[in-house]
Amino acid sequence: MQATTGTSSLTSQDRWQMLGGERFYILARWLTILFLFAISPLLTDSPLWPISLTSTITILLWSYAGFGLITTIALFIPFLNPLLNLANLLDVVFISGLALFSGKGDMIFFPLYLLPLISAAVRHPPGMSLLFGIAASFCYILVILGGTTLNPDQSALGVLEYISLGLRVLTLSFVPWLTSGLAEQWSANNRRSVVMAQQQADEALRDAQAYRDQMRSLYEVAYTLSTTMNYQHVLESTLQESQRLVPYTAGLVLLSSGNPDELYVAAAQALAPVDHGRSIQVLKGSLAAALRSPDPCLIADISQEPDLRPIETLQSCKAACVIPLRAQLRTYGLMIIASNRANAFTADQLEMINTLAQYAIIALHNAQLLIDLKEERNKLISKEEEVRRQLARDLHDGPAQALAAITMNIEFIKRLLERDPNRIMEELDKLSTLSKRTTYEVRTMLFELRPLVLETQGLRVTLEQYLARFQSDNNNGPQILLEADNVDEVALDTKTEGTLFNIIQEAINNALKHAQAKHIWVRLERDGSMLHTIVQDDGKGFDKAKVMRSYEKRGSFGLLNIDERARLVGGAAEMHSAPGEGTTVKIIVPLES
Repeated sequence: MQATTGTSSLTSQDRWQMLGGERFYILARWLTILFLFAISPLLTDSPLWPISLTSTITILLWSYAGFGLITTIALFIPFLNPLLNLANLLDVVFISGLALFSGKGDMIFFPLYLLPLISAAVRHPPGMSLLFGIAASFCYILVILGGTTLNPDQSALGVLEYISLGLRVLTLSFVPWLTSGLAEQWSANNRRSVVMAQQQADEALRDAQAYRDQMRSLYEVAYTLSTTMNYQHVLESTLQESQRLVPYTAGLVLLSSGNPDELYVAAAQALAPVDHGRSIQVLKGSLAAALRSPDPCLIADISQEPDLRPIETLQSCKAACVIPLRAQLRTYGLMIIASNRANAFTADQLEMINTLAQYAIIALHNAQLLIDLKEERNKLISKEEEVRRQLARDLHDGPAQALAAITMNIEFIKRLLERDPNRIMEELDKLSTLSKRTTYEVRTMLFELRPLVLETQGLRVTLEQYLARFQSDNNNGPQILLEADNVDEVALDTKTEGTLFNIIQEAINNALKHAQAKHIWVRLERDGSMLHTIVQDDGKGFDKAKVMRSYEKRGSFGLLNIDERARLVGGAAEMHSAPGEGTTVKIIVPLES
């Protein structure tokens, strides 16, 4: 039933195309028949029309033409198609008959055997084609031998004729076998080419589908990012779309908790309830390396990662992808995609997940910028008030008091003009000294607020003059040393230079107020496209974690100001301190390209 259904489902156009080889062979047969009709005067003395029943050649020619007509009709009638399978055999029979009764088998009819033999070779496997060729050779031998019997006048075959006959017999025997073998090999090659082309098409289709899925996932995450300011939603959407692209067992996003080397689970997919919100310490292994690098990585064996052992869901997983969530010089955390299959992820899949993670990074960066903006606004207001109060105190305690003293001295000198003119020069000298001191204090205040030399001669010269003023005013204080030998060619934009100078001021002021240090070092070092600035003291140090925990209760914001100012110019700040070990503040800012 299935075969019948498959055959009946063929359309007439399909059947006609499948008979393309038969059509070509019938055309070749008709050309052969026309050739035989054209040379018929050489084969027989009888005319072709009217048909003479006494002429065997004439009867065979017209019979062959009738056979050609029947095979032509069989092309258009499906139930007659099996007749076409016998056409090669009947062709050999007709050609053999014509060769036998014409007595000219050697001269004319030998090439005509090749047409049905080659057709049979294309139809059948090499073994069957070889048998068909041997049968045709046998018929040809009978034609040759029979011709000598029917024509007594024909001389007997000599040695050369027998050798020629043998060669022709071998040709007729092996040409079908050779042709069938070549056709079979070519067909096999064609089939392999078709299979390979189909495989390539399937692979291209899979690549196109993967690309479509990736673009759809990117669109979904981008749409989520554009319609919400909630980074939590973006993280969850990123994990969901990652699972569509790269099937995994569990996925989670670990963000910094604010404590050193501590991350917590901020978003997850397929995570056990006990692991939600869990915090882990990242101290060594691939996770610690990922936090310090912008490049994603593959973990071949999760069991070898001690930092992931507290997360129970990952204990059944074997392989993982780790993507740092890093923007500029700041790392927000890690995105981890894990599978319970070994070697579950490829480099291409890692790249796709990393592309999706970029949207999560943007969301985190935007959220952090929004938080920082709000905090910065509040702190700027507080800082402005603090600066105003400090400036008012400095003006009141310094120039204002000095100006009042100058005014009093001037009034005193006026009275001396009448009472004791000899003392006027002495008082004028005192007034000049007081005026110079006041001028120096005002210029120092202006220098600290915005040194003009910073815009004209650069950061190094500004620091030299600033530290020189400090040393002259604080003879009994710590020694401040500047190390900046290889930064003469360093180029910073005006905003970055001003911000970096203010940070150095803040760090030095903190050290002077709290460190009780003997030395303070200011170092400028170039590292590629970055400028590293280090302010270090050998003072008493402090417990950084303890100070940061109570920072919101303090009235000063010095430590936060250093980090925030560095980030405002695209840089970063680090602070290291411990009781009895001094304090080191490191600021990294980008150089002008």
